[in-house]
Amino acid sequence: MDATVSNPAGHPAEHTPVLVVGAGPAGLAAAAELGLHGVACVVVEPRTEVSHLRPRAKTTNIRTMEHLRRWGVADSLRAAAPLPVAWSQRVTFCESLSGPRITDFDNAFGLTAERDDRYAEAGQQVPQPVVEEVLRDHVRGLPSVDLRLGHAATELVQDEEGVTVTIRDDAGISYLIRARYVLGCDGASGVVREQIGVRYTGRSDLRPNFNLVFRAPELDSPLGPAVQYWVVGERGAGVLGRLDLHGTWWAILPGVEADYGVRHADELIAGLVGHRVEHELVATDTWTARMLVAERFRDRRVFLVGESAHLNPPWGGHGFNTCVGDAVNIGWKIAAVEHGWAPARILDSYEAERRGVVEQTVRSAETNLAALADALPKDAEAIQTTKRAEFHSLGLVLGYSYAGSPIVQPTGPRPRASDGAVTSYTPTTEPGARLPHRWLPDGSSLYDRLGAGFTLVGPIRTDRADRPGVAVLVERAEQLGVPLTLLEPPPSDLWREEFLLVRPDQHIAWRADAVADIDLDLAVGSAQRRRGVPETKQEADAA
Repeated sequence: MDATVSNPAGHPAEHTPVLVVGAGPAGLAAAAELGLHGVACVVVEPRTEVSHLRPRAKTTNIRTMEHLRRWGVADSLRAAAPLPVAWSQRVTFCESLSGPRITDFDNAFGLTAERDDRYAEAGQQVPQPVVEEVLRDHVRGLPSVDLRLGHAATELVQDEEGVTVTIRDDAGISYLIRARYVLGCDGASGVVREQIGVRYTGRSDLRPNFNLVFRAPELDSPLGPAVQYWVVGERGAGVLGRLDLHGTWWAILPGVEADYGVRHADELIAGLVGHRVEHELVATDTWTARMLVAERFRDRRVFLVGESAHLNPPWGGHGFNTCVGDAVNIGWKIAAVEHGWAPARILDSYEAERRGVVEQTVRSAETNLAALADALPKDAEAIQTTKRAEFHSLGLVLGYSYAGSPIVQPTGPRPRASDGAVTSYTPTTEPGARLPHRWLPDGSSLYDRLGAGFTLVGPIRTDRADRPGVAVLVERAEQLGVPLTLLEPPPSDLWREEFLLVRPDQHIAWRADAVADIDLDLAVGSAQRRRGVPETKQEADAA
């Protein structure tokens, strides 16, 4: 890096391998992933405190909870969540909070109090501010992460060796940070996407939406506990639910303008509840649903992560969860480059893998948007047909695949995901898929046995003919510096006598009947290396 770059006060710029701009869910997830792999990063975030007035996302889905488990904070989040999973796993449709009931969706959003062999963690209803606070506490405890609250990026300049970013602290003093990579996790209105000249493509919905947060300690529903109540009635239409078990509620009313909503909040709440209720209005907010995807997710050393790369409506609960998926994907790959066991070309696979997932998620959320509470009939069968994919989307949450990626075993053309794939999840060992999960006989999760790097999963026995092949793969991993764990799980109907090379993000990079057929070089992006050109950080430093 250019050590002569100076900050506005004349002092040399700070250096860091990775600068994460923004500490919402995407930025904190990126810091957690980098921290898991021991990669130093600086995280800047203008908000010193997390506001609870606008709770935003409320669904932490199964896949995000599995990542939280990888980072060691799943239990911390559940302990901090105001609504325990055991309290309710139901979404109720009704004519008002007072009744009558129209229909229910049980085990919505992957919520269950029972263990399920298909996943290591159930979903969790919890307001986004609580998620951010738990992750802030987590990354503060990581020695490789420097979290700077009250600091904001204002400008960035790239060159061949890195990125120089101007940061302004909460006292108004500017300084420079020089990074090898920048992750733009600062959302739709952040500076990173604007600075690299990337536009969104897509559309915004024409209808406004009005949010309410109110306290009504005496309010309850004779319909029983539910994480969401969808009101389909003459007096009011919208969605509401508890933020906690102490009388704080949220509500979303489609089609309500901000001015009208503020003036008529009392009657809007009464319409949802079914009668006037004594309450304290805590906050209001208006927003527009947007279905937008960035034209590209990368400009040289700068990567767009989370809402700086895509925006989708909240219906279905996929918004911030997709952001976390982005962060995990780019995080482990940058760690691989920084530790020297993958070439920089592995970073090309970030957009190749995530764009398809993002586009499918946006399409699903847009479909859910087409049937909000104000457009639904009071008909149980029609509601079950129309809204099932919104509350039971395991195929979208767990079934997405990175098949077709340049670092995944080639298996032919990647099929386009069907609408049915949103609801239906069938575990598979196809390359690109998430490794099928199993609870082991001792009660632990198969995922807990995976290494932080790559893991070879299969019948690794001393009396097997493939044992020499395992030794060769281990030797090749040592040559490349790739951390490789060997794991022989108990027999399962999900995998035959086959070997699976599993990546740090629990997705399958390669499947083979013989270990000798596994191409580790391709899985870490080292295949087709150009002769004489240093590809890894270690090789570049040696040169």
